[in-house]
Parts: sequence; structure tokens; C-alpha cells
Amino acid sequence: MAPRGSHRFRVIWGNPYRDMTQEIVTAFDVDEALVTAHERHPDLSRPRAAFLVSEID
Repeated sequence: MAPRGSHRFRVIWGNPYRDMTQEIVTAFDVDEALVTAHERHPDLSRPRAAFLVSEID
């Protein structure tokens, strides 16, 4: 079941134990969160991981 409405996702680049970059983005799903984060940081490689942080009412 796909989430409804906007959510906040934490998108990370790199190793979570060192040299990690992260961004909190608002999106409808993980795929949109990854695209949005990449658009905000085109200098970084494409992110591969996004985690749901919270729902937005």
C-alpha cells in the first residue's frame, strides 16, 4: 500500500558511519524523495537510500 499525502524522508549519501551527507525532503514516496534530493545536490552522486521520518497532515 502506497503512503497517502506528503511525508518527510531522510535521504542519505555515503557511508552512514562516516562521511555521510543527509537531507530532509518532503515527498509523496521514496522515489520522489530521491529525485528531489538529487536535484538539490547535483554535485553529489545519486542517493540510494531514503527513510520515512514523519507524515505531514
